[in-house]
Amino acid sequence: MATSIFVYNLTPSTPKLAADIYRTLSNVPDDGPNYFNLQLLNENELSGEYVIVQTVEESFYNPIDRVFEQRKASKATIVDFTICNDRLEIWGNRTNANKLIFAISSATQNIFSINAVNISIENIISKLQAYKVKVSKVCFEDFLFSEDIVGNFTVDLSTYGDVFAVLNKYKEKIARMTAILPCEGTSLKITFSSKGTVMVYKTRDSFEDDMLDMLHAILLK
Repeated sequence: MATSIFVYNLTPSTPKLAADIYRTLSNVPDDGPNYFNLQLLNENELSGEYVIVQTVEESFYNPIDRVFEQRKASKATIVDFTICNDRLEIWGNRTNANKLIFAISSATQNIFSINAVNISIENIISKLQAYKVKVSKVCFEDFLFSEDIVGNFTVDLSTYGDVFAVLNKYKEKIARMTAILPCEGTSLKITFSSKGTVMVYKTRDSFEDDMLDMLHAILLK
């Protein structure tokens, strides 16, 4: 299952920012369909879920009357997030990430700002060179094939010898790239885009600490 990761800076930073946010979110009135599940790990770190509850219509078969009928049902979507020091990390799609940001901002009355961290392809390529990484599909856009031919194409570089020579030479043309990193007997597949989107092919709760540390080292440090 593919999951997108969004990272934001929280400013101004305070020594107990996570604890302050935890106390504020814990006191949000329980008068709506959406709610928070929170765990304060220490004064600088919390993990949480934002549960978005929506009413949807679904079709079901009535075997007595032999017809299809409509009924309303509640559907819950869970958005995982963590706050560590002055960073907010959200796992989910962009729409739900925006809903979470709005909920946090409203609950905390905008006492701090939430700004997206710029994750660039150029920096990612530089970080990946420190790992035994296999780069599979790379999508190039507006690539000059010849003097009068420009187009987009995708290539698999997993068996190419000096892959970073290619990536560094054409990094300004990379629209999306997928890398596979080994980690403690398993592997982590990540797709990066030139728009700053990061997608992993594991759920948040399936990450071991060392794998999460490696991911953060590539994205943030």
